[in-house]
Amino acid sequence: MSLSNAILGFLSYQPMSGYDLKKVFDESIQHFWSTTQSHIYKELDGLEERGLVASRAIEQEGKPNRKEFSLTAEGRTALLEWLAAPLPLERIREGWLIQIFFAHHLSNEQIVNLLRARRAALAQKLAELEQVDGIIQQRKAGHSAEQVRTAAMWQATLSYGHAHYQAELNWLDGMIQRAETLPE
Repeated sequence: MSLSNAILGFLSYQPMSGYDLKKVFDESIQHFWSTTQSHIYKELDGLEERGLVASRAIEQEGKPNRKEFSLTAEGRTALLEWLAAPLPLERIREGWLIQIFFAHHLSNEQIVNLLRARRAALAQKLAELEQVDGIIQQRKAGHSAEQVRTAAMWQATLSYGHAHYQAELNWLDGMIQRAETLPE
């Protein structure tokens, strides 16, 4: 998935500044797609050059002008075309699994410590997903058809994240038991 498609998706809700977009990324899809403020601004410039978004300066008292971006008709068309096209499977890149692959050089205790540290980090990620769930529940409160549809799709990504992390936690629990009894 490209950053530009995510930006177009968020701008389909309402016009936003780069700062607003970063905040929305962090509050909604961070559990499966993260980015930086500088990447967002760079991508917005490219989208504007391609005519997919338009910007306008909004004057603010005592602050620098705010640059707000909105989706153009061409941007909405590009978003809908991307949404309707199936994406190929992405290759998995998990640096921590490279550690595990070569962990036979470590003691059982060191391997267990690596696995437990990973488990603790995943438990923290699951807690973060609960915060995202709160945002989704607020969205459902509106009860309009669009809000319900939006919340259902947001809930689907959250459910995927939860199942993914839970499956890895289960795998880690089994691996911790196995690593404790490996021959030294």
